[in-house]
Amino acid sequence: MGGLFLIVFWLLMMLAPLTVMAGSIGFSGDWRYQKWSSELEKSWSFRENYSLNFRRELTDTMSLAGSGRYAKQRTPDRTLQQISPTLTFSLNNDLFSFNLSGTSNRRIDSDGPDYTTNTWDATLYSNWGEKWPAIRLAYGRSYNYDDQHPHQVDNRSNHRDLTLNYSLFIFDLYYSYRDSKDEDLVSDSTTWSYNQFGKVEANKSLFNNRLSLSASQQFSYNRTETETKARGGVALVPVPVAMGYSGVDDSPDSGTLASNSALVDGDRFTSAGVEIGNTDDQNLGLETDYKEVNLVYVYTVDDVASSWVSQFKWDLYKSDDGNDWDLVSSSLSFSYNHTMRRFEVKFPTVSAKYVKLYVAQNPGSGDVYVTEMEAYHEIQTGQGKVTTISRFRSYRTDFNLGWRPWDKVSLSCSFSRNRSMPDPGPDTTDISNSGNISWNLSRYFSPTFSVSETKNKREGEKENKGRTYSLTATSSPLATLNISGGVSRAESYEGGEKESRSDTYNLYLTALLYPDLNASLDLVRTTSKDYREGEETRSFTGKLTTTARLSPKLTLDATGEYSRTSGEETTTSKRLGLSATWRVSDILLLRTNQSWSWEEENNSYGSSYTLWMAPTSKIQFNVQYSYSSSGGGDETHTYTTFASWAISSHFSLKTNYSYQKAGDSKSWNFGVQLTARF
Repeated sequence: MGGLFLIVFWLLMMLAPLTVMAGSIGFSGDWRYQKWSSELEKSWSFRENYSLNFRRELTDTMSLAGSGRYAKQRTPDRTLQQISPTLTFSLNNDLFSFNLSGTSNRRIDSDGPDYTTNTWDATLYSNWGEKWPAIRLAYGRSYNYDDQHPHQVDNRSNHRDLTLNYSLFIFDLYYSYRDSKDEDLVSDSTTWSYNQFGKVEANKSLFNNRLSLSASQQFSYNRTETETKARGGVALVPVPVAMGYSGVDDSPDSGTLASNSALVDGDRFTSAGVEIGNTDDQNLGLETDYKEVNLVYVYTVDDVASSWVSQFKWDLYKSDDGNDWDLVSSSLSFSYNHTMRRFEVKFPTVSAKYVKLYVAQNPGSGDVYVTEMEAYHEIQTGQGKVTTISRFRSYRTDFNLGWRPWDKVSLSCSFSRNRSMPDPGPDTTDISNSGNISWNLSRYFSPTFSVSETKNKREGEKENKGRTYSLTATSSPLATLNISGGVSRAESYEGGEKESRSDTYNLYLTALLYPDLNASLDLVRTTSKDYREGEETRSFTGKLTTTARLSPKLTLDATGEYSRTSGEETTTSKRLGLSATWRVSDILLLRTNQSWSWEEENNSYGSSYTLWMAPTSKIQFNVQYSYSSSGGGDETHTYTTFASWAISSHFSLKTNYSYQKAGDSKSWNFGVQLTARF
């Protein structure tokens, strides 16, 4: 089926241009050369990209569009090529719209396997107006495989979608259904997924819009069934991952990680921006939603040398909230698959909301970038296959009320309740309430009072609760002066016992001191207390900013900051920043920035000088010099240049060069780019 689809697809791609001579055709090309040198390496790269697009209106209701893209990247030791043709047929009339599209993507790697992905999708949706329910139907298939024998990657999938939308009086109704089948022919596993989602929403305004009400109820249901064939008494069951996370943290037992969807997007070749070879204390997390896991694959951009592999050390942590982590096992058993370019890390079976790998040790002698992570449950079995089933149900209720009894007074309140019931996993209930009242008394005084409470109860655990109170006010006593300030308190409880409290006071002023002279002052004071640890922390931050327009062409900016934090230790920091911008003429601009920073035993200074010039409407260039120094005596000098030339309406040229001297280390980078568009 996949081979027949590819043959038909390429025939269409070759014949389609013959039918679009009267349609629109576009072509673009891009060539980029980059060369760099440092004490660690010297290298170069050359990238070329070509794109051909066409579109033809066959009739008033039918159209045909397509594109062909080719990309090639060459480096001294590797060549990557990618070919991506696409063809789309569209039909649109008063009753319905129909769209049929197909895409083929071929990735050719001189230093690894070649990969091919073929997909096609058909979509039908209604156009018959708002009096009838809006319907959308979709079906699609995809094939993904490599050129290895036997295959290391060989996946097939298909999906079906149904969506309904309808508005009736004050109600908005929505329902969606999706089922899919994913086959991994390498691991002999098949996954069926069924998803349903429904929502009813009502909105109503009364008494000339003085009273507004809204309420909604929604539900979702998901069922996933995976059937995996056993090989040699072992079944490798893939575990769905909701999100990936990463971050550098030398205290892996506490702290949240930043989400990183690139770690779980299915792309095993493009870096996810996470480096583990030179970067200490790297954390790689997965949201596995209490499914059992005992094996994680960590894919890398390049093959990792065996001498480096032996210097890695991995630890495993788990968490139910993504902040407090428990060590499950240290010095994990792992190996490196040079063919697939991945670490295969094994550990005792764990079930948690989040799991993460902590890089406790690395070679520290070269970059190792991560591209993808995959989670599995390796099961020993005497049967021919293993079937796992997981379910997830959730119900959410929302209510909002807004009331404006007088023109200058408004009140609002909201309520939300969300219950999640995963299987496996504990049930969770989240409840939130909030309310506020605003009084726009006059330009001299306009206060707002707000209060909110959130509750979180996970099955088998204590209830977490948080409360916040705030009182803010704004004032404009003069046409040139604006003032805002407030006070707020935040409290947190666990199992009815107070865990922490935080009080914040803030004041913000903006003023026009003189024509073309603006200033702002921002003051914040915070007092926090941790009742569990018995610790109290106080902090103060002040920031003063001024902007002076000395002439229509000359602007000066100055910023001063001061902060002080006291607790177990007291730290103080000060910063001063100055900048000047002089637009000499329409073709010449000069800018300089100066900054000083004073911290505990660490003072620093930085400056930059920039010249920008546009001698013609088609030519632009700039030159910049920057300098930085720290308390340790380290100095860095950086020189950069950039130029662009719009040669014609079809061609443009860009070039850049940079040179840096940091202590005794020197490096430079040169690049040139030519672009053509027709």
